[in-house]
Amino acid sequence: MTMTPPEKQQAKKELIVFLVLTFAATYLLELIGIGMYGSGVLSSRLMTIPMYIPAVSAIVCMVYFKSAALTKEAKIFLAAFLIASAVSLIEGLYQPLLGTIGPIPVCTAVVSVGAFLVVVIQNLKKPWRESLMPARLSFGRNYRYYLIISVVFFVLFVAGLLFSYYTGLGLPTTGFDLSTFTVFIGITLAFLLVTWPKYFGEEYGWRFYLQDRVLPLFGSFKGVLFIGIIWGLWHLPLSLMGLNFAENLALGNVLYLVWTVVIGIIFIYAVLKTGSIWIGVLLHGISDSLVSIGYLYIANGQIIAVFLPVLVLMGIFASVLLRSRIWIDDSTSTVTP
Repeated sequence: MTMTPPEKQQAKKELIVFLVLTFAATYLLELIGIGMYGSGVLSSRLMTIPMYIPAVSAIVCMVYFKSAALTKEAKIFLAAFLIASAVSLIEGLYQPLLGTIGPIPVCTAVVSVGAFLVVVIQNLKKPWRESLMPARLSFGRNYRYYLIISVVFFVLFVAGLLFSYYTGLGLPTTGFDLSTFTVFIGITLAFLLVTWPKYFGEEYGWRFYLQDRVLPLFGSFKGVLFIGIIWGLWHLPLSLMGLNFAENLALGNVLYLVWTVVIGIIFIYAVLKTGSIWIGVLLHGISDSLVSIGYLYIANGQIIAVFLPVLVLMGIFASVLLRSRIWIDDSTSTVTP
């Protein structure tokens, strides 16, 4: 269903306000951090905050524009998310309130798991589940794609790193050890039950609020390119400080924009196919986990030559997904006001 001129005008207004809020808050925070710490900002705990900003901006816009997607059930869960995020940030930036379980603060673990149980319970009852759908907070449909897309994404990422190692393109930052990698990646993925708010923080902004306005306005192909570039540029202050590929900032930042477009296609396809933001949260968690653990024990993807095989494999995967009819069926859908 195509959008009427008034709907397009409203979507543009919501899009602009969201982007201004998200970029202004993120860039201001990161520039303050750069002023305080210089290049040390990349290891500063302050830089955990930006991951939450897109979702907070989306929630502010939903309230301001009186979005119909903001049902009672959606409000309950989003309030739980905000509480879990606040607790996680407080404990991450300062100190654990009730001690830790290994590296995880107890209070953060309890509140984050509790907040996730809220949406699990809401998805168990049909009326509640249906009221979450306009905000893409239900677990959606086509559940098998949670497994299929996640496994393919994981395997291709690891295959690219292994290719780099065995062809001599690059070494891990510690020592090559697949068994240790397997143990740590399993632990890290299990911890997604606790760390999910930070991935939700990005995905709810990009793959719900931004996506559901950009695709109807610009169409599928221009839309995914726009979203990917926006996602990449959002990292710009830290990227210029050497967040990615410090060996060659100019080439590295271009490649990073290509990367955000490519995996953006994969993430957007997954969300469209399931109708749920949660597959995006899962894929984002897998991606960040592979970066932190894979670079340690397989091959350091901060080296451009090592990163290229991963990018090529993901590009092939994204190209296959672009052939789906889902782009035609969903790209002209009307935005939920």
